[in-house]
Amino acid sequence: MDLLEVKSRIAVALVESIFRRARCDVRPFKGDPLPLRFGRENFSPDFWVCQKPPDGDEREHLVEVKYRPSIDQFMSVENQRGERSVFFLARRHWPALYFILVSERPEVGRSCFQALPFAGLKVGEPFRTVDLADLQEFRLFANNVDDHEQLARSIFGLLAG
Repeated sequence: MDLLEVKSRIAVALVESIFRRARCDVRPFKGDPLPLRFGRENFSPDFWVCQKPPDGDEREHLVEVKYRPSIDQFMSVENQRGERSVFFLARRHWPALYFILVSERPEVGRSCFQALPFAGLKVGEPFRTVDLADLQEFRLFANNVDDHEQLARSIFGLLAG
């Protein structure tokens, strides 16, 4: 197992923890036995998040998590690929997917946890991530995400050292 694989697994665990701490039910995604493969990487949802707010209106979200050393660089490449982007390819299979990118070195002023909701993607428009705490449909508290950012920076920093 290489370092990128280790960081990817840690990223999934951190995002799961964010949702569990927000009192969401998290359960694994059980889809096709063979995930989509783009280049050297598999792409398929990691888990379902089920929210049961006090108003009783239960919501489920399908989530895919990926670690990236540089979210901005990854997004730039995917924007250049246009309709051949991994986002459009995966969206064909899971139109309501939320793609969450994790990095210990986000751009200044951005979160280590950034999301791209597939429902909002339009052909011809550039892909833009939203800080996970700012995504209204998840109703996450910023301090929950901030705590996990500190943890992510610590863990990834130890792995780099």
